[in-house]
Amino acid sequence: MTRDFFPARGGPRRFGVRLPRALVVAGSIALAACASRQPQTPQFTHVDPDKQSNESFNEQIAAAAAMSADREYKIGPEDLLQVTLFDIENRDGNPQQVAVRVASNGVIALPYIGEVLAAGLTAIELEARLREAYRRYIREPQIAVLISDYQSYRVSVVGYVKQPRILELRGRKTILEAIALTGGLTDVASKSVRLTRNTPEGPRSILVDLDTIARGEDPTANLVLLPGDVVSVPKAGMFYVEGVVSKPGAYPLLEETTVSEAVATAGGADRTLANIDGTVLYRKKEDGSREAIPINLAALQSGGSQDFTVRENDVIVVPVSGPKLFFDRVTSGILRVGFNSSF
Repeated sequence: MTRDFFPARGGPRRFGVRLPRALVVAGSIALAACASRQPQTPQFTHVDPDKQSNESFNEQIAAAAAMSADREYKIGPEDLLQVTLFDIENRDGNPQQVAVRVASNGVIALPYIGEVLAAGLTAIELEARLREAYRRYIREPQIAVLISDYQSYRVSVVGYVKQPRILELRGRKTILEAIALTGGLTDVASKSVRLTRNTPEGPRSILVDLDTIARGEDPTANLVLLPGDVVSVPKAGMFYVEGVVSKPGAYPLLEETTVSEAVATAGGADRTLANIDGTVLYRKKEDGSREAIPINLAALQSGGSQDFTVRENDVIVVPVSGPKLFFDRVTSGILRVGFNSSF
């Protein structure tokens, strides 16, 4: 039985079977294509392309901001209300509609019942109050309240947003909405922002985690803004990756990041020169000194060791391997000598 794949004459043979040459060529092309699609082993933990960018997070902010409901807005002085009294008809037979602006003392005046306190209530709460008042004249009154014009107020959004400025707002607006109106966060902005508010007891500062709000974990943290509020967006903390990596430098700590992810963000270690087992994490202590924490990146990659979470101002150093560097220089010299000797 022959195993001659490419005899001198005729088509290829396989265990004594002659195959058409066109079929062999097509099969070779298919095998090469399959080989080219073989998955490549990454150097370190995969990092989402958006991990070090706030662009996708800004889309979450815009989506969450759009879900706010004006029905929760508290009516205030100078707001214009449209009150529909379905049980009282006009001459044309349609329900009577009354446009009324809230006075500076927070009250509105309506037919038959006179003045009613509206300030501090939502539209739904005011409807319930009006139904109770009209029950003296109508058995089961049907009433609707619409806020047709809001009194404007100002809040400031400062710091690392794309268009920091003073916003002229109307109606119920939240922190996410205000940030969305400024174009969203910049790429180096922190997701922990600070709301400063004037209260009768003095200025009050509130730390707000935008990440938990955008993920829907704590919607109550998306505070409703009040006149004079200041939303400050600070710069994100930085971490540093140095040594034998593709892109050494400083990177913003936008979200929880592990050491292996941080190295991957810096382009990964140069496997031909790096001593990945000798990687060191330098972390600042309370007294200002730095603690050196040995990191075995190979063990992290294989899952044999628990990954460290990177903190602000951490410095990760991937050192060069002496033997690898020596071998690289020697082989490079040999190649240069061989190349030059050909001339």
